[in-house]
Amino acid sequence: MSSAQGTKKRDKRILSGICPGFKCQARLFFPAYSSVSIECTECGQRHEQKDLLNVEEVTDPDVVLHNLLRNALLDVTGAPKKSTELVKVMGLSNYHCKLLSPILTRYGMDKQTGKAKLLREINQGELFDCSLLGDRAFLIEQEHVSTVGYGKDRSGSLIYLHDTLEEIKKANNNKECLIPVHVDGDGHCLVHAVSRALVGRELFWHALRENLKLSFKQNLDRYKALFQDFIDTAEWEDIINECDPLFVPPEGVPLGLRNIHIFGLANVLHRPIILLDSLSGMRSSGDYSATFLPGLVPEEQCRGKDGSLNKPICIAWSSSGRNHYLPLVGIKGMPLPKLPAALIPKAWGVPQELICRYVSLEACGGCVIGGDRSLQEKYLLRLVSAMEEIFIEKHNIHPALVADVHQYVYRRTGVIGIQPEEVTEAAKKLVQENRLYRCLICNALSELHVLPEWLVPGGKLYNLAKSTHGTLRGDKNYTFPLNNLVCSYCPERDALVPDYKLSSLSTCSWCHRNSARHVRGDGSIVYLDGDRTNTRSQGGKCGCGFKHYWDGKEYDNLPEAFPITLEWGGRVVRETVYWFQYELDPALNSNVYNVAMRLVTKHFPGEFGSEILVQKVVNTVLHHTAKKNPEEYHPVAIEGAHMQGQGQGGGQVVEWDANPPQKIILTGQKGRTLHKEELVMSQAERSLQHKISEQAALSQRRRTQRQRMQDQSAEPRSASPAPFSSAPPTPTKGMIPSGQKKIRVTTSDGRQATLQLQAHNTYAELQEAITQAFNLQPHQQCIRHGFPPRELPPPPPEHQDLPVALQHGDRITVEVLKESVPDTQINTHTPMEPWLSRTSSREIQDSVDLEMSSLCLLATLMGEDVWSYAKKLPHLFQQGGVFYNIVKKDMGLLDGKHCTLPHLTGKTFVFNAAEERLELCVDAAGHFPVGPNVEEIIQDALSQLCSDAPSRNREGSPAHGLKLGSGGVVRKKEQPVTAFQGKGHSLGSTSHEHQPIRREHSNGVDLSGSVQGEGLARSREELVRVAPGMLTLREGCRELELEPTAIEAQRRRLQEMVSNIQASMDKHLRQQTTPSSTTKQDEKEEDVNEQDEIKSQGAESPSISEPMDQSL
Repeated sequence: MSSAQGTKKRDKRILSGICPGFKCQARLFFPAYSSVSIECTECGQRHEQKDLLNVEEVTDPDVVLHNLLRNALLDVTGAPKKSTELVKVMGLSNYHCKLLSPILTRYGMDKQTGKAKLLREINQGELFDCSLLGDRAFLIEQEHVSTVGYGKDRSGSLIYLHDTLEEIKKANNNKECLIPVHVDGDGHCLVHAVSRALVGRELFWHALRENLKLSFKQNLDRYKALFQDFIDTAEWEDIINECDPLFVPPEGVPLGLRNIHIFGLANVLHRPIILLDSLSGMRSSGDYSATFLPGLVPEEQCRGKDGSLNKPICIAWSSSGRNHYLPLVGIKGMPLPKLPAALIPKAWGVPQELICRYVSLEACGGCVIGGDRSLQEKYLLRLVSAMEEIFIEKHNIHPALVADVHQYVYRRTGVIGIQPEEVTEAAKKLVQENRLYRCLICNALSELHVLPEWLVPGGKLYNLAKSTHGTLRGDKNYTFPLNNLVCSYCPERDALVPDYKLSSLSTCSWCHRNSARHVRGDGSIVYLDGDRTNTRSQGGKCGCGFKHYWDGKEYDNLPEAFPITLEWGGRVVRETVYWFQYELDPALNSNVYNVAMRLVTKHFPGEFGSEILVQKVVNTVLHHTAKKNPEEYHPVAIEGAHMQGQGQGGGQVVEWDANPPQKIILTGQKGRTLHKEELVMSQAERSLQHKISEQAALSQRRRTQRQRMQDQSAEPRSASPAPFSSAPPTPTKGMIPSGQKKIRVTTSDGRQATLQLQAHNTYAELQEAITQAFNLQPHQQCIRHGFPPRELPPPPPEHQDLPVALQHGDRITVEVLKESVPDTQINTHTPMEPWLSRTSSREIQDSVDLEMSSLCLLATLMGEDVWSYAKKLPHLFQQGGVFYNIVKKDMGLLDGKHCTLPHLTGKTFVFNAAEERLELCVDAAGHFPVGPNVEEIIQDALSQLCSDAPSRNREGSPAHGLKLGSGGVVRKKEQPVTAFQGKGHSLGSTSHEHQPIRREHSNGVDLSGSVQGEGLARSREELVRVAPGMLTLREGCRELELEPTAIEAQRRRLQEMVSNIQASMDKHLRQQTTPSSTTKQDEKEEDVNEQDEIKSQGAESPSISEPMDQSL
């Protein structure tokens, strides 16, 4: 068993698979050893690994890693996360079903043709008869139970109905057979709940309301007679009106579907409906739960085709507010759910004896809920497809496009509660006016929108046009590039009129890529030549995994382009030929004779004898397309054709992953838990990965510029500077037209500013600008830029007049360096304003948390713990590193201060002020800088320490002229040797100014190296550290104060240690080469002063006793 587990842990392969949803087909990534179900981030469904399609190993895991880091480390606004009504299961969302429901009320599907027809044309009346669903019941698939917006309800009903569901579970052999599922709370929750209980979709809410209204009208006298003691005659008009699908209650009037309507629906469906509540609600005197019987329908009409009574369906309240209904449905593959007799409520509105006539009770008194006769999902999809055609005929727009308009246009602006009919009309208008665009990258919709007040006198665009062009004329068009708008002028209205046919939205409003395209009413996209379509390619050389649009057709590859010259009758014409040669469908490959004839006919139509020219063109084309190497492929360069950043020129296409990753599942640090990172569904994540690729050209240009500057530093400066880089003609970011460049600056203490520099500004001028903005002198500035942030050092003297290597739009960070001040002033500082301190601390904390989560993520991907991964990155422990910043923020940087760090358990670190870094502290051996081989160095030092033990003292005495740690054994220079390093505290007393403070990181990890007073008070035994490698044990510590005998023992031990150190120092100084008398005298005086100072500290009388600070 253990060997099998070891094999599983060693299998670090990453697999990919395709979501089995035929309308989803999203690509998912997961580790090879994962055995849990995988949630698709595109449609929200969960699937077992064995159910995924085309499962294969990812041969280039860097693709997954890079996309993961993009989303973890950047912050760009993305498409909004889909709400529950827009989550798609089998290609259908709740909102989509709502749009089609009114059509299903009056249309049916012809069984022979599969087309939709009016019900009266197929002799089924004017309205759909909902009693046809009287014996149907929905059973949810196991894999859909956890799907948001479709499976288990997540509004809190599981908690509210917990006791009720537990009783049902006990009655079903402790199996969860009946669960509450989600319905939208849009004012139609009762009919939504009934529709989902019947067929699993909210398709029949409209028909249920129309049937209910018709039932009340046709049987009004019977209803009045039955409820004459409970419902006043005047109320029936309101009851009937509330059934209307378009009913809107008057403001402030609490009208809506209630118990009388549930009773009416039971008669419409010819089957009982059971309403449940929490156990406390069901036991109360209110009618919060009831059994609604079809008492107005003869018993014979309440039976199915097999002659058995129609089984009841079950709904329940979702909360104690009792303002939202939920359906309770069974699970496919499980036994049919049974409701115990104790939970069957009393009959509502009819005699209790009728329950036995309309409900098939078992011997135990319970009943089966729902039944097993479900509508097939395939039939529902065929029905939906037929209704979609009618919807398009009626509204000239596809319902899926209307749902997207609701998601990306209305929800983006915060508009909620708008009726589907209004959304449909608005979407239809957007399409007709050519104002609706879809992004090829993130698939989001964008609207070309302009405020009407901008177009009239005093408006933004009107004033801009008038100030630029003077008097406006009706025969001219006015272009506003920043608003992607072209307007004409209407003299009669004295206003600008947008011309949306000439206007074009170039950038997606969500991911900000230049990939927005017009959308037709049927949902199809108006592609441009070279655009990547949504059709998957089964092959092709371009490597993007999708087909490309070109001249009205879809191809597996982009064409190759080459110039050709046509000469005839003294005319010379130059043309570009686009050639397809590697298509999987041979019929799509270019035909040389057709290409030649089309070119000649285009430029020389009707010319006699042009066949000779055609032959010449054929020969030229064949010459260009003859490949010496069959694998040679140089397609035309199309921006955004492969979802990559700008900057790949030269007719070459950089290899890219065929299917960009949409999900990856990672294990925890020790492989015990599973975590998931969704890379598409969240609001920011979908567009972030595209901004990364957008920045590729800019990053490449910066890297090229830095490399060239380094090359120039090794050569004499030439008179004519070389060009900065080989960037494309249209970079993603470039210099603003004025010749200035704006640089965003953030300081380590939370301040921000934007600097405007000239193109020729030098490094010194940049420092001066920072000084003016933040009042930081150049010697206090440590400038960092790039990602990860790296120091931007001053240029060498011979290149100080070169422009600083920053581009317009860059961001830099300025680390504020502390000035050296006397020891007496270390702890004195001017307090910050409270609001500024809180804001700065919050920003720094967010940055630290983000960096730590990214570090843990990387370590997990590499299959290592955090320490094994972090020790390979020494800069994390140096100035600007994440661990350096944690210590600096949480406990301050004091030379010799010891601390522990989050995620690095069992490790103690010390701050080395001389080197400005954190070092690993090993009590017996000393301090060591963190590096990949730090543990080997520690082992060597410990071995040497053991071997040298007879000839040296236990503290690594300076008498031997050696210092352990810091990367090895180093000969110390001649200088006064101090007895202590770090921040010491007197054993006898402590001041009120230095009370021990407990500091914790945001995740609860204690970073403080100070004494923990509360822990000491509770502890019975305590190790008190008096010096590196020197520990004493004090037993029986129950109070905060130390016993006088313990204090005296500590003092004697410290004095003995000081005497040993002093003796070693004297011996060491006598063995050294005799220095000058002056140097000796100075050292002697310093040693005497130091000894006196130590003795004086030991002689102080204690006022408040405390154990020695562990930060020594």
